[in-house]
Amino acid sequence: MEVLKLFAPYGPGWLGGVLLVLVAFYFGRQFLDEYKAQNERKANIDLKREERKQEEVAERAQRDRERSQMEGRIAAQMERSNSLMEAMKTLMESVVASNEVLHSDLAHSQARSQGMAQKVDHICDRVDLMYNKETSR
Repeated sequence: MEVLKLFAPYGPGWLGGVLLVLVAFYFGRQFLDEYKAQNERKANIDLKREERKQEEVAERAQRDRERSQMEGRIAAQMERSNSLMEAMKTLMESVVASNEVLHSDLAHSQARSQGMAQKVDHICDRVDLMYNKETSR
């Protein structure tokens, strides 16, 4: 009531105006608080989005590092495989050359054996002839 007495000399228009200003101030303050809260929520959402982007970038970098390491291992394995294949190729060439030498030696040995068999047959024939001469006397 004392408040009304304060505004009585100014009239009811002033009292309504002051009430209107107080209501506007009250709702304006609530609007401002809600606006600040909304901005904070947006900022938090943006911050979380940036954090997720940074995590994705870190994951992508980790995958790239792992892929590079794997490609390095694959390249090293392929080098070892290629060197082993070259060694096997060299070994096979050596085996083929050895087989050719053995085949040549075998053919030469067979030819010598045939020659020796002919000589032995000739000696055998001579011995038989001599034996037959001795026994026939």
